[in-house]
Amino acid sequence: MKTDKSIKNIVCAAIYRKVMNPEEWLYSSVHIGNKSIEFDIEEDEFPIFQIISSNAKTLITTRQIIEKRNEGIILSIRFEEIRDLVYGNFKGKIDKPELSIFKIIDIEGKTYDFQLETGKASIGFINAINTILQLKSITPKKSFDPISR
Repeated sequence: MKTDKSIKNIVCAAIYRKVMNPEEWLYSSVHIGNKSIEFDIEEDEFPIFQIISSNAKTLITTRQIIEKRNEGIILSIRFEEIRDLVYGNFKGKIDKPELSIFKIIDIEGKTYDFQLETGKASIGFINAINTILQLKSITPKKSFDPISR
C-alpha cells in the first residue's frame, strides 16, 4: 500500500502531465501545500486538488472528497465508499469555463453532488480522482453522461 505522501506526489505528477494552462483555471487549482486551512483532515492525509467558488469549497485529498457549502452543509466521501462516478458535463465550453455537477454514488446508494469546473480544469479534477482510485485498486462504474438538474 502506498503512503499518502507518495499518492499525493504521483497524483500531482499525473495531473501536470495531462493538463493545459492551469494558470487559466478560474475556480480550480492543484493544492501546493501539505495542510489544509479550510478543512479538518486527518494526520498524514494530504490535500491534492481544490475548487473554490462563491457557493462552495471542494477539496480532493489522498483519502476523500470534501465539500463545504455556504449554507453550512459539509459533504464528504472516502474513496473506498465510491460505487459510481458520473462526470456529467465536464467539457462545457473550452473558452468559457463554468461550474457544473459531478455525481458520486456510494456503496449504499446515496448520491453526492460536488461542484466541478468545466473545460480544461476538469481534466485535472478527473485525473486526480481516477489516479487515486487506480492507486487504491478501486474500480467504480464511470459515466460521462450529462447530468440533468
